[in-house]
Amino acid sequence: MKYLKFICVANINAEHKDSFFRNLLWKILVFFIPEANPDFDHLYDFVETWYIEYDETSENDGVCREVGRDAFGRIIIKTPDDRNYGYWNDTNMGIGDFIEQMHAEFISQEEFESAWNEELVRVDRKM
Repeated sequence: MKYLKFICVANINAEHKDSFFRNLLWKILVFFIPEANPDFDHLYDFVETWYIEYDETSENDGVCREVGRDAFGRIIIKTPDDRNYGYWNDTNMGIGDFIEQMHAEFISQEEFESAWNEELVRVDRKM
């Protein structure tokens, strides 16, 4: 396993200015499609720092677990779990892509496990 950490600068202090009609249209379009991450979809824009566990040896060659920390230092996302598939699990990014595109850095297993074992803070949509 490899462990990575990176900051999503574009997401810090994200503002949502979706119109009523855009939200309505989106709800109509996805009504029959099950959500991959129903507990966390509304929080992805608020993640400041991601922690990724990546398995290069598996047949799938991809992300195993992921943790999202907000600008206040709270763990607001931990996936996968029984209801949520995961954000980075749903990409075809290789470990090199995380390093090159997201400017990820390698971290120790202990740092990842420490983030994974922190209590998940449940937050509302309004953050």
